[in-house]
Amino acid sequence: MQRRIMALLEQSPERKKNREDLDEVLVEEGYDPSNILRAIKGLARKHRVGFTDRRHKKDSWVALPSEVRFINEDDLLGLLEEIANRGGKD
Repeated sequence: MQRRIMALLEQSPERKKNREDLDEVLVEEGYDPSNILRAIKGLARKHRVGFTDRRHKKDSWVALPSEVRFINEDDLLGLLEEIANRGGKD
């Protein structure tokens, strides 16, 4: 079930869903409703998702971490030069 939750989050454009939407899809697929929250909390404990638990399912959000963006060496050097130049102008 945890893998399925991760797959659903990856398919979402914002990389997040509320619990109500996740429950709807997972119960329809045959998963037991009592295990969904347990699976989400397990993913949160492993730091695979962020979980904001609220009183209502529609207000509780499960989200994947932000995607990692790699910076190549040329861009990094450009940023460092920009920072160095900014420091002397004040």
